[in-house]
Amino acid sequence: MANSKDIEESMRGLLSSTDPSTQITVQGMMEDWFNPKPAVMRHVIVVQLIACILVATFLLATASSDLSADDMLIAVFGFFIFIGLAVGVYGRI
Repeated sequence: MANSKDIEESMRGLLSSTDPSTQITVQGMMEDWFNPKPAVMRHVIVVQLIACILVATFLLATASSDLSADDMLIAVFGFFIFIGLAVGVYGRI
């Protein structure tokens, strides 16, 4: 396990690096924050879609005892439409 000295040395090496691909600057961090790379945004969107699907599944599972058969059929059908739309949106990114 790395101790604080190892972490300090690796951070010092990163901060004093002259290689542009590993150099950390305030300007670079601000550009990455306000203008993120498309690959990063794809990953963020995928994580958000997975979270939405998990929440919707949980809500369907907890509401199943309170809904009638027809209402549950509509809810499940709407859930599958949501899944289809989410996959369609991801395919366009």
